Amino acid sequence: MAAFSEMGVMPEIAQAVEEMDWLLPTDIQAESIPLILGGGDVLMAAETGSGKTGAFSIPVIQIVYETLKDQQEGKKGKTTIKTGASVLNKWQMNPYDRGSAFAIGSDGLCCQSREVKEWHGCRATKGLMKGKHYYEVSCHDQGLCRVGWSTMQASLDLEK
Repeated sequence: MAAFSEMGVMPEIAQAVEEMDWLLPTDIQAESIPLILGGGDVLMAAETGSGKTGAFSIPVIQIVYETLKDQQEGKKGKTTIKTGASVLNKWQMNPYDRGSAFAIGSDGLCCQSREVKEWHGCRATKGLMKGKHYYEVSCHDQGLCRVGWSTMQASLDLEK
């Protein structure tokens, strides 16, 4: 518990992590958790099994808890938290703003390029204008995958 607590993780979360037999943070967790808790922007890339999910989720759980607690106590915070299905219904891949060879599942959350050797993409049903955001992607197909942010002016045909 001491190792995670030393990085600024709340004692309750540090204890829960220890109960999962995570006694010491991985390298990526030790580097990123204090930065995220301090309000910094963090971008990570590491191999599978390195602890990336824990590096993001541990501070996110703490930030959400602290924000909800502040809201319950009537404190004005910088962050507004939206919960429930309304977020999922708004943030999906847009079937009307996609490349012609880009397939989107009926839930709007699953996609596949119909051509193996070409790049294709889409935009979301809602855009971002300011603030700090991140997302996580899970690739279930073989082959190349490019994930990122774009502007309205960006071509969905990434070859151009």
